[in-house]
Amino acid sequence: PMRTTVERVRDERGAVVSVWTTVIATIMVLVLGIAVDLGGLVHAKQSAGDAAAQAARRAGQQLSTGTLLDTGRLEVRTRQARAAAVDYLQAVGMTGTATVENGTTLVVTAHAACRPLFLSAMGVGSLEVTGASSVRVTRVENGAER
Repeated sequence: PMRTTVERVRDERGAVVSVWTTVIATIMVLVLGIAVDLGGLVHAKQSAGDAAAQAARRAGQQLSTGTLLDTGRLEVRTRQARAAAVDYLQAVGMTGTATVENGTTLVVTAHAACRPLFLSAMGVGSLEVTGASSVRVTRVENGAER
């Protein structure tokens, strides 16, 4: 039996709709995947910043009481402060560096790896994120910095 022109047009419309539905669905999945991976990247960056802040706080507790008693000046024990910061970062699964500037300012940089969920299927490997924090140790008496 011969198909009429009307039947052929209906079949072609159905095929076009199916193709467009497939294309739109694929694009939506890709957009969703990118959104999830970018959210994970932002979370990893925030975690690295938080870890750097906590490591700097821990490093800031390494004070030289001898210097304070001898000179009245507050100073951080450099070697112990660096070790405390790096140990903290390692304990939370990150790497990083710590430096002491001017004897009272601590700068910590944390590095973390973020593995994308969806983009890894497209060949994107692990991404490194960095967070940094600094603290300044001060001596305060009666509300005034000394």
